[in-house]
Amino acid sequence: MPVLYTIGLLVLFLTLVIAEIIVPSGGLLSLFAIAAAITAVLIAFTVSLNFGLAVVLGLLVLTPILLSIVLRLWPQTGVGKEILNRRGTNSESSVPIATAPDGTPLSELVGRYGVAASDLLPAGRVVVDDHKVDAVSTGMPIDRGQPIKVVRVQAGKLQVRSASTEESHAQPQSVPANGLPGDTDSAKTLDEVNLDDLEI
Repeated sequence: MPVLYTIGLLVLFLTLVIAEIIVPSGGLLSLFAIAAAITAVLIAFTVSLNFGLAVVLGLLVLTPILLSIVLRLWPQTGVGKEILNRRGTNSESSVPIATAPDGTPLSELVGRYGVAASDLLPAGRVVVDDHKVDAVSTGMPIDRGQPIKVVRVQAGKLQVRSASTEESHAQPQSVPANGLPGDTDSAKTLDEVNLDDLEI
C-alpha cells in the first residue's frame, strides 16, 4: 500500500509541475508539488532504503527532463502565446522613438550635415536641416559654428563628429545664410528676395 501512495504522490507532483508552468498560480501549485514530492520520498523510505533511494534518483533525473519538455511546448500553448505577445507589445511601446521638437524622427537625420549651434564639450546643440536638437560629439570638442556630420542616434541624442568644409558643401544644407546658427525663420538667401520689390 505505501508503494501505491508513493506512486500516486509522484504522479501528483509531475501533474502540479506541468500545471504550474501552463497555468501560473503565483507559486502556489509549486508549493503543493514540492510537498507531494517530499511526502512521496518519506513514504518510499518507510518501505525500504533501496526504494527510497530509487524514488529520489528518479525525481532527480525525470524532473529536469520534464521541465525542459514542458518549457519547449509552453510557448505554443494559448497562455504562453498570450503572455509572450503581451510582453512583446509592452517592450516595444516602452521604448519611445527619439524625435526633434517638430516630431521628425532623429534617425532620419543620420548621415546629414549641419553646424554646431553651441560648443559641444562634448554635449551641446546642433542645427541639421533646420532642426535644432541636442547632440553629443563622438570625438574632440566642436566649436560653435563648425560643420558637423550626424553619425548615429544614441540615448535620444544625435551623435555627431566634426566635418570638413568640403564634406558639408557636398550635401545641400538648410542652415542660416551667415553660416552660424541663429534665427533660421528670419534668414533668407539672395535667391529668396525679390529685388524688384525693393525701392532704391
